[in-house]
Amino acid sequence: MKVIVPFGAGGSSDTFARQLIRVIKKENLFPQPLVVINVGGAGGTIGSRRVRHARPDGYTMLMLHEGILTAKHAGKAVYGAEAFEAVAGTGKSPNVVAVKSESAFDSLNDLMAEAKQSPNSLNFAANIGAPSHFVGLILEKADAGTLFNFVQYGGGAERYGAIMGGHVDMSVFSIDEYLRYKDGGLRALAIFSDQRQAAVPDLPTALEQGFDIKSSNMNFWWMPKGTPEGIQNKMAEVIAKAMASKDMQEFMKTSWIEPVTLEGTQLSAEIAAREQTISKVSMRKVDVLPHFERWIFGFVVVLSILAFLQKTDSQSEEPLWNKTSLKVFALSAIYVSILSLTSLSYPLISSAFVFALGLIIADEKKSCATLA
Repeated sequence: MKVIVPFGAGGSSDTFARQLIRVIKKENLFPQPLVVINVGGAGGTIGSRRVRHARPDGYTMLMLHEGILTAKHAGKAVYGAEAFEAVAGTGKSPNVVAVKSESAFDSLNDLMAEAKQSPNSLNFAANIGAPSHFVGLILEKADAGTLFNFVQYGGGAERYGAIMGGHVDMSVFSIDEYLRYKDGGLRALAIFSDQRQAAVPDLPTALEQGFDIKSSNMNFWWMPKGTPEGIQNKMAEVIAKAMASKDMQEFMKTSWIEPVTLEGTQLSAEIAAREQTISKVSMRKVDVLPHFERWIFGFVVVLSILAFLQKTDSQSEEPLWNKTSLKVFALSAIYVSILSLTSLSYPLISSAFVFALGLIIADEKKSCATLA
């Protein structure tokens, strides 16, 4: 059986799916091998689309959180939960809103006051149309007049990098993600749960700070529409047994995931409640700006290709790559590499890039003047 995880390998969803399948194999809960296939892209819609169009023969299953609901509401997909058979809901992990450790905001109240006093002044890293975006919209809705400037970033690791690099001011993370990044300079302002969590006992809830916000991630298991009910029930039973195993319970304990398993009417009620919450959020157009460093990288690659083709066709003995060209190419490559591989400040690195580029141009002008 193929289990489609519509995100890249190594993320929270992928890790959870692989752990559960590992337990199923270890406990001999299912006679056939289950194989995880990562089909990332478009916030999970590419993978979910594959399962939607798969044969309802019991050989394909999808594990996807409420992104299946947010994608439809955001207009990224024309289908939602109704296009699948919901088999089970597993695990529940509350979300937190976090900033850089050195941020001037000491509480959620401070952050919300700034976002209300100066709308769109705070940059919020979110995967547009995905749950992280909707949590931000729900946060806005909690206090009329509050507006964030949403900036497109993908998974938790990418959003964390954006905060540490100074590209954005804030984002939301599952508690598991937050605990992984906490020692790297991330600081949470609130957790969106009913009560404080043992993993972060000093972190107040949004409710304590006057904001009626509750938000958590839950992994849902889906099969193609029309899959026989007997197959659905069998898989629900297998998943429930795996969730109850000692290994899975220990995994969820160390990952701070609430060990919840939902089936039948409870599952339907959970999906309906989440869909209702999402439907109440007003979508607004978000200008998704391109990543500047990626444009530069692409520009340099195109110039390199054109230069190679020109060199191939040219009979001239004049060197194609003079010292200035090589310096600009090297500087651009270093700039892109630093932005892509480190979490250094975007404004700082970009300023240094522009300054160095200016020195190269000035040196070139000086050389031309000397020759003249």
